[in-house]
Amino acid sequence: SQWDPERKTLLWERTDHLVRTIESSGLKFVPLMFKEEQGSHYFPIWKFKENPRIWNEHHRKNQARNNRENVDFAHPDVLPIVDAYFKEVIARYGKSPALSFYNVWNEPHYSSDADHTVDSFRVWLKRKYTTLAKLRTAWGDEYTDWNEVTPFLNDNWNSSMPQIDWIMFRNELNGRLLGTLKSFIRKYDTLHAVNANPVSSPFADFGQFGSYGTDNWAFTEQNDLCGVSYYPDGWERGNGLTPYLQWRHHFAFTIFRSAAQPKSFILTEMFTNAQNGFVLNGYLDKQSMNSLVWTALSNNCKGILFWKWEPFHRGRQALGRGLTTMNGTLAPRGEAVKEIGSVISTYGPLLAEAQLRPSQTAIAVDMVGLLKTLEQTSESLTQKFMYESIAGTFNALHQNNITTDILRLDRGVSYDQLCSYKVIYLPFQIVIRKETAELLKRYVAQGGTVVADARTASMDEFDNAYRRSPGAGLIDLFNVERIDWTAKNGAFAVTMKNGGSDTSFSFNGRYFREQLRVGKDAIVSGSFADNGAPAVIVNRFGKGKTVYSAVPLGASYFDQKNDGAKRFILQCANDAGVSAEAEFASPSGTSLELKVHTSKERTLIYALNTEPIDKEGTISCRIPAGTVKSVTNIINNKTIPFSVKNGNVVIPLSILKQETAVLMIQ
Repeated sequence: SQWDPERKTLLWERTDHLVRTIESSGLKFVPLMFKEEQGSHYFPIWKFKENPRIWNEHHRKNQARNNRENVDFAHPDVLPIVDAYFKEVIARYGKSPALSFYNVWNEPHYSSDADHTVDSFRVWLKRKYTTLAKLRTAWGDEYTDWNEVTPFLNDNWNSSMPQIDWIMFRNELNGRLLGTLKSFIRKYDTLHAVNANPVSSPFADFGQFGSYGTDNWAFTEQNDLCGVSYYPDGWERGNGLTPYLQWRHHFAFTIFRSAAQPKSFILTEMFTNAQNGFVLNGYLDKQSMNSLVWTALSNNCKGILFWKWEPFHRGRQALGRGLTTMNGTLAPRGEAVKEIGSVISTYGPLLAEAQLRPSQTAIAVDMVGLLKTLEQTSESLTQKFMYESIAGTFNALHQNNITTDILRLDRGVSYDQLCSYKVIYLPFQIVIRKETAELLKRYVAQGGTVVADARTASMDEFDNAYRRSPGAGLIDLFNVERIDWTAKNGAFAVTMKNGGSDTSFSFNGRYFREQLRVGKDAIVSGSFADNGAPAVIVNRFGKGKTVYSAVPLGASYFDQKNDGAKRFILQCANDAGVSAEAEFASPSGTSLELKVHTSKERTLIYALNTEPIDKEGTISCRIPAGTVKSVTNIINNKTIPFSVKNGNVVIPLSILKQETAVLMIQ
């Protein structure tokens, strides 16, 4: 928007022209209602004169006399101004036939230390702890009044809870503020969907919470469409310009999908090229753009907005981004989007309706445990343990085309949720709550499988170490007790017996080695190679089974050099009855990334060849009972021969390097 500084009113000429052009061209638009940093669209600089208190607080915070960065929009004096701005915009454009949905908050990352925020924090703490006595116990401080409680007078020597609670609160506050902004929209428009797009996810990018890093799950309840800003080149800039590996795109999209459930997720902003014309990373060719888009759609993404069409002509991102070159012609990456768009123009309704088949496996995480590991800053490796364990476990399953959910144990998981999975992994889950432990026991007793590894259930959610561990009563579940441990930046060789037979294999367990006391009737399935001490314990509990590893399993496979660790992670899934939704058999032994989606009458198989070699083989996929009439690659509209054997459709496929096929089975 633009303002008339003389009359202090909004100007509409530019946006009127844009909307009229969009309408007459048969296009759609998504109004970006609110940008947190760039407040001039709703809060021009002269607004400070109308409220000196806001000016003083803003000036104190920013140490600079400008209003570009971070006006405190949640301040009680500012929120009504946002509401009034929304009202004007919606009154003018809310009934446009070209309006698609509202992006109500671009890249939410509200972080404030204002008095009103601290007051809200105290209210949040009262709900959590109910009494000051319980807070004192958790925080390790002798407060005498709630008004003394502050996030700024605490360290983590006595307890980590002040720091953990402050981060958890700020994540939840972002969700609540999104709800407030959405309520402003709903006062004036009850029909169009509302979206906000947090920046990727700290779970995916291996980054700290804070700044732009916030909790995607906190927005799900408020969003109609769960949007994301996706910029993997940001990861490359911070990691030695190492390209973002293809499996990590799948990992990121799995996190977005899991955070959005049961709603759809979209990429409200997906990057189109390098950030600016002077960096050394983030450049997209046609093949990489093609692969990136189909990878997103294969993981249940239901929409993509590209940022942006033309490159920036000026400013901090000059010469960067863009599906076109500087002269306005389509760049090769833009040609890829054009070709994909032609497929979507024909098959968009089918791609939207078809859903990824439900996961048989889950990787369980607890935010408090993650924050506990991130606070250990004395050495850089410490902050990677949980990330590598989660991501490595995911990748081992992904390499075998097993779809996995990320399950948040700290957000009220239910027994029925657990029972929807055949196997649940607990990678480096240092925090386990007592109520979670009871659910896990019940789940295994009724036939489920739980796979845990080093450091599991060392602490509760209030930063208290368990006297005996695995804690919360899980010694009974795993039939093993952790006595002690050692750690090093290295590996500990583990030898596995495969299913009790003489066939064995080995892998190097990274970082941690635990000393275990094994209970009666538990089976030692793996031993440390140097002294024969128990390393992997299998236990029967009721109708189900548990596996406990004295070394981190996922972290041992994270760098993809340790096939033995991958083999064992997969073996745990296979023993629980988990199988890939589709398989690719090739005489050369090559593999494809396969994702299976189903609609009422059709099945889609996304086949992604992400390697620089051509591949040829057959895809086998189990299908619902009935007759298969045809198989079509919707990307090129070619009909493919097929056969049906033992309830599986078998499809021969030749696919070029770094290309994708989407097979429609009717």
